[in-house]
Amino acid sequence: MELFTGVGPEFSTTVIVGNFDGVHVGHQALIRQAKEIGQENQWPVVALTFDPHPAMVLRPQPPQNYLITPLDLKLYWLEYYGVDYVRVLSFDHELAMVPPFAFLTLEVAQRLRARAVVVGYNFTFGAGGAGTIETLRQWGELTGITVRIVEPVNTNSLIVSSSAIRQNIAERNIGEANDLLGHPFSVRAAVQRGDGRGSKIGIPTLNLFPPAQQIMPPYGVYAGYLTINGSETEWPGVANWGIRPTFGGDQPVLEVHVIDRDLGDLHEQSVRFDFHYSLRPEQKFDRVEALVRQIRQDIDKARELL
Repeated sequence: MELFTGVGPEFSTTVIVGNFDGVHVGHQALIRQAKEIGQENQWPVVALTFDPHPAMVLRPQPPQNYLITPLDLKLYWLEYYGVDYVRVLSFDHELAMVPPFAFLTLEVAQRLRARAVVVGYNFTFGAGGAGTIETLRQWGELTGITVRIVEPVNTNSLIVSSSAIRQNIAERNIGEANDLLGHPFSVRAAVQRGDGRGSKIGIPTLNLFPPAQQIMPPYGVYAGYLTINGSETEWPGVANWGIRPTFGGDQPVLEVHVIDRDLGDLHEQSVRFDFHYSLRPEQKFDRVEALVRQIRQDIDKARELL
């Protein structure tokens, strides 16, 4: 997948437009529709997206811990699901004031040479969110550009949305969130050196600090898989997300223990942890020995599940 940073393509394209936070199954439906159109006409698929998320700019009180997929993960999943090119627009108040038709003409038709545009059923755009799918249809009729609107996607009798996914993550419903995503909820970060306490008790961990704007589940213990950047090998692991209250900690950290495998020194390497199961809330133990016993039980449980 190629990133357009300046001049756009010199060829016709099929464009999908959206925030794509999570790149969930609804977004994946857009990609599939765009790829069908593109394959019929030899038009590659371009995702036009925004960073920062408009909510971070437009809301009087910008939300904290909000993003399901920070930009690097969003780009990863867009490529994974078959997008050929991406253009990331820097979202600011100036861009937010561009009228709907001007936005479509400049950014979609002229810069990306769109011959087809695919968006979701609730897509809005332009100054004050005045542009709607009806606006888009009218523009398509005037310009001869094909417009496709993708209807809501339902999973487990629930309309898939980034908001529903955030709610499930916030409520520790990892399985439900992953069903709506169509892939695991993940954290990607560089491994940082810790105090070595895990190694001292025989349970070494990789210390990850999630991006500040990323939503996280409640403090607790989770089972999932670790992937080292540049490799598709998945290593089963158990992770504690929290402040380590037994040791008087106060800074949240994601500590990942890779089960039955020593991966060596991964300091400063980028890794991804995919959440699959919630095992238990984080808790404080009176004695380190009790903590170690519980961690051993967590590892056994994770080994069974993964």
